[in-house]
Amino acid sequence: MAAPTFALEIVSPEQTVYSGDAVAVAAPGREGSFGVLAHHAPLLAALKAGDLTVTAADGQVQTWPIRDGFLQVGANRCIVLATLSQ
Repeated sequence: MAAPTFALEIVSPEQTVYSGDAVAVAAPGREGSFGVLAHHAPLLAALKAGDLTVTAADGQVQTWPIRDGFLQVGANRCIVLATLSQ
């Protein structure tokens, strides 16, 4: 049985970095690192420098280094607005 998924969009000031279904997101929050899974409770969090890791619906894992940003979760959808590290 496949793991439940949620809609994920990662946007930087320059471009949309990722748009699709995900199984999990691991994020570097200012109050500590945290994870997001399907049907997560509503959340708005500030992000700090670190690695944003996504496990896609197909099982592929991708990581982006970020400098800062915000993450919002609601209605089985996650939106990340972040500045990517160069």
